[in-house]
Amino acid sequence: MSPMPEEIRRAIRQMGPGATLEMNLRSKAMFAPLIEPVQGVVEHLDQAYGEHPRQQFDVYAKPGLKGAPIVIYIPGGGFSGGDKRQDSAFFRNLGRFFASKGMVCVTANYRLSPEVSWPAGSEDLAKLVAHVKANAARLGGDDERIVIFGHSAGAAHVASYVFDPALKGHEQVAGAVLSSGLYALRSEELRPNVALYFGEDESTFARRSALSHVAGTRVPVLFSVAEFDPTSLATPTFEMAMALTRRDGHPPPLLRLDDHNHFSCICGIGTKDERFSQALLAFIASCTD
Repeated sequence: MSPMPEEIRRAIRQMGPGATLEMNLRSKAMFAPLIEPVQGVVEHLDQAYGEHPRQQFDVYAKPGLKGAPIVIYIPGGGFSGGDKRQDSAFFRNLGRFFASKGMVCVTANYRLSPEVSWPAGSEDLAKLVAHVKANAARLGGDDERIVIFGHSAGAAHVASYVFDPALKGHEQVAGAVLSSGLYALRSEELRPNVALYFGEDESTFARRSALSHVAGTRVPVLFSVAEFDPTSLATPTFEMAMALTRRDGHPPPLLRLDDHNHFSCICGIGTKDERFSQALLAFIASCTD
């Protein structure tokens, strides 16, 4: 039995697979009223980690924390849009949820195409993580207990940051969560927004695909995929999980979120539908305890 309200479950199933703007807006409108209230969380908004206006982050935490785990959330947006605080509900729902569990949560923006192209997004993450580590004590966290969590385009940037040998993010974080992201480039699946960021030169695709660089790293990874993710954002998850299985000699944790679409899985964090949030808490604990 799905823990989400039956009318929402039916609506998501009727929408079917996809990642359109209409699905995004409908999913957010359905889940916003379901977000559980959280008390005692302090928000520090729009802090800079670089000079560009997009290089900003929000911090959510309860007062008096010391040495707490730090969760950094990187939102999606098709490489050319998206925001850490799109409205009054999202993605405050993540910040407040993780803060309510005794963690420091950072939600962050990054530069967008067409102003920038690969590897600007993952380079921004490197700058962000370095800034957070340098200020971890002030934030109430532990610079050795950082887990970075990306969704959709944000997951693609996190994967590039973690696995790319030029960035070596796997040496800087305790774990990574990759949710419904693009990790391999192929000409037959190259949507216009993807081409705008990664380019169209097939000779560069292997170098620019995070999937190419898994070997040689040891960072723990949790994967998630939604039942109604579009094929182009579902199959890369399984390919990446296969690569980590070969790397580690055993499969990584991989969560299929039944009854969810590409957007609702993130919108459901902080609601009574705890399937994703509880898996996230368990994974973060395994990396940071």
